[in-house]
Amino acid sequence: MKVKRFIGDSVQEVMGKVKKELGSDAIILHTRNIRQSGFLGLFKKNLVEVVAALEENKVEHRHSLNTSNGISNSGINNSLRYEGNSLKSKDHLEDEIRKIRTMMETMVNTLDFKKSELPKELSKYLDCLIANGVNDEVAFQILTRINQQINIANKDSTQVQEIVLYSIKDYLGESCPITYDGKQKVIFFVGPTGVGKTTTLAKIAANFSINNGYSVGMITADTYRIAAVEQIKVYSEIMNIPIKVVYEIKDIYKSLSNFRDMDIILVDTAGRNHKNGEQMNEIKELIESVNNKEIHLVINATTDFKTIKDVLDRYSFITDFKIIFSKVDEANNLGNILNTRFYFDNKISYLTTGQNVPDDIEAPNMENLSEKLIGE
Repeated sequence: MKVKRFIGDSVQEVMGKVKKELGSDAIILHTRNIRQSGFLGLFKKNLVEVVAALEENKVEHRHSLNTSNGISNSGINNSLRYEGNSLKSKDHLEDEIRKIRTMMETMVNTLDFKKSELPKELSKYLDCLIANGVNDEVAFQILTRINQQINIANKDSTQVQEIVLYSIKDYLGESCPITYDGKQKVIFFVGPTGVGKTTTLAKIAANFSINNGYSVGMITADTYRIAAVEQIKVYSEIMNIPIKVVYEIKDIYKSLSNFRDMDIILVDTAGRNHKNGEQMNEIKELIESVNNKEIHLVINATTDFKTIKDVLDRYSFITDFKIIFSKVDEANNLGNILNTRFYFDNKISYLTTGQNVPDDIEAPNMENLSEKLIGE
């Protein structure tokens, strides 16, 4: 990793230097004010120091843009090494195929067993739910509970479908979008890297400011990447919504004071690896510095459910947060929404369905979602 120290008269000046030398992918490691020495400490303006870094592979990529495209000896060696590592013996491949076949047979047998435990009127819905991304155990438990509570035998197909839909909708619960009750709200957006927090925040900001006429302020604590700050500043200028940048925890107190007359304050946080304890503690410290708050965890709808469960478990230090599923338009199915609600009590506030601001966001219609999950 290439690490470099930059100094200037202002944050804007230093960030410009960082971007010019390291590019928009640079990571900000540290920011502080430097007091210059002078007579009795007077007549000297404080300077800003930023320590930034760029991953080695990105350093090499930037270097390659300014050099010829010749092939180095190391490149040839890497290519030969890759080719050698990619070759597998026939026996090894056959062993892998056997493992996959065994796994598939186990899954099929398990599913067949579960279907045999349900009346035929319900077993077809097991296939529908699983085909639409619902975890097979989740689908089986929902349908089993219906079978235990209700006499399906004396119901026609339309009645059975209504019962299944009602049960799924009940698990999904009511959507819980942001509302304004006359008191100032501070809304935090948290979540892993690359899930679309900034774009989601911009959509919500536009809806409250432009469509509903509320006064809105935006705060970004996502100073980990220069590009993230620039992105939200562009939205701020387009929508004419004021923005403050938080480099340290104490900066948020100043920002909230400046926005004391705003109806709604939206706070964008840095994307964090949920497995990194130090990074999660930074998010926790930021959130706990504010009392009157509402928190929305943004999750990419295309993420596998095992990872979603892990993310939600890691954010359990937050007593009450709502969930926004982003990039729903990129997901093959919507089963993970039901999977999440089955295992966790956190309500769903929004679904985002594209990059257009402010249009591609909605509070989910649980009845329509239930119908999609059974293929209607």
